[in-house]
Amino acid sequence: MITDTINKKSHPAITSDRWHVVHARWSGDRGGEPRFVRSIVSEHDDNASATKEARGILAKLAPEMANRPRARRDQVFVRKPDYKSLKTAKRVQKRRK
Repeated sequence: MITDTINKKSHPAITSDRWHVVHARWSGDRGGEPRFVRSIVSEHDDNASATKEARGILAKLAPEMANRPRARRDQVFVRKPDYKSLKTAKRVQKRRK
């Protein structure tokens, strides 16, 4: 179930009790560092199905995102159950493996 909550620092956040896909949309504000508004777009029973859905969403967004600078492109990512994602935040940096 998708729930509005607050994080440890009392900032608004969203979470789900299942694996979930988060879509971070660029806010459209051209001043300063780009900000993104996040929403949970689907919930899943396992990581594999959530990842498959996230890749499908990314494929649908790709044509629109190609025209934007990298810093303003929407992001899609998978979060584990009960992970709190801020409702608005900076762009997520990719982790190096």
